[in-house]
Amino acid sequence: MSDLRQTSRHPRNTACVNLRRSDDSSPASSPSSPAGATEPGRDGAEHGTAGLDKSGRWDHILTLLSEAKRLSVSQVAADLGISESTVRRDFVEMERAQLARRTHGGIVAVDVAYSLAATPRATDQDGTQRERVAATASALIEPGQIIGFNGGRTTTSTARRAVARPDVDSRDGTPGLTVVCAALNIAIETVLRPSVRTVVLGGVAEPYSFELTGPLATATMRDLWLDTMFVGTVGLDIDAGLTCNSDAEAGVTRTMIGHARRVVGLATPDKLGHRALAGICPVAALTDLVIAGPVPEELRTHLGETGVRLHEV
Repeated sequence: MSDLRQTSRHPRNTACVNLRRSDDSSPASSPSSPAGATEPGRDGAEHGTAGLDKSGRWDHILTLLSEAKRLSVSQVAADLGISESTVRRDFVEMERAQLARRTHGGIVAVDVAYSLAATPRATDQDGTQRERVAATASALIEPGQIIGFNGGRTTTSTARRAVARPDVDSRDGTPGLTVVCAALNIAIETVLRPSVRTVVLGGVAEPYSFELTGPLATATMRDLWLDTMFVGTVGLDIDAGLTCNSDAEAGVTRTMIGHARRVVGLATPDKLGHRALAGICPVAALTDLVIAGPVPEELRTHLGETGVRLHEV
């Protein structure tokens, strides 16, 4: 998404024009306006946008779009407290950036951007607990950090919440957040955010978890360093540690853990006491564990003895 931060005045890059131009200095535009008439206004500050710049507006719009799938000009204008002409210009530029598709009076989500394992399954009984874990985990992130995720539904929910935080915005060309992804579906979530830099490991994509594995993935990760690594798991056992169903996925995740200052494990109650095929890391390798539901006393004691911070949600 680095192209969105450039300042070229070439017609093909009008999504990146100077944000300091006011609405009064450029003619009002409509969804059918030519490229030269799509310069954005002063971010609607005089209309109560609470200081959101263009990047912040787009992040907010994309968050709404991922949930509603369809937005109208009037709806977004009222939500952000800005003029409809500013919203129309944003919609035109978002379509040029292939982030949405315009319709009469609004925009709809680009199907591929929100369908690749991006939403919880309708039959998922643990969805509420997973979202509680994700909300707590995403709050541990500081703007500007470099964070990593392995694959899984809990890490996907955490990534989605992390990049949607209103305080994650780019300043002076510096990303508001850098996300290193070991799973394609998480990259899909993060790459849509103009203020987020997305780094995707190479390798072979696993068909069910969407995780990238193999020598290319581990080789890429050896040259990268993380502030915080979020680790999803299939099983969490005191003796076996964190486990998953693929030794190839476990190998990539171990490399990411070894290159992180902080390692945050994520678990829902169904993971506790379960052992899967491949070991990711011992519990003691974590700095933090975010867990929903009751915590067994044996596990609580083990966490205390190994210095792992427990976050109960």
